[in-house]
Amino acid sequence: MNKLLIGLLVIAAGAGAFLLFNKKKNAISTTEINKELIIGKWKTDAVPANDSGFNKYSYHFEKEGVLLRSISDSAKADTAHYEWNKANELVWKEKASDSIGKIYSIVKLTSDSLQLQAADSATMLFTKLK
Repeated sequence: MNKLLIGLLVIAAGAGAFLLFNKKKNAISTTEINKELIIGKWKTDAVPANDSGFNKYSYHFEKEGVLLRSISDSAKADTAHYEWNKANELVWKEKASDSIGKIYSIVKLTSDSLQLQAADSATMLFTKLK
């Protein structure tokens, strides 16, 4: 009976260790974000519920931290700014001189898809325009 109990404990410990190491290996680390992928022109697919006009815009992220927001590729664009904080989160500012901005966690950033999540759990899904 004691050998059976010890055997089950060893198996459970092994299974727990396997799951723990497997989870760490598959978890996306914030240091793995390729920040250069955000550069380019994006359109929104899913927007926050409190901003129905949000999806009418296209967004052009530039390398220098400038964010151009325009309606249907119009010549006139609003300018905003973005930067990366130490936690690899995107900080969206209306002016470059602003000391604070809206902070978004990067849920997904690939060459054709960007998903941001705000602190209030609102998510935005962007698709890269070609």
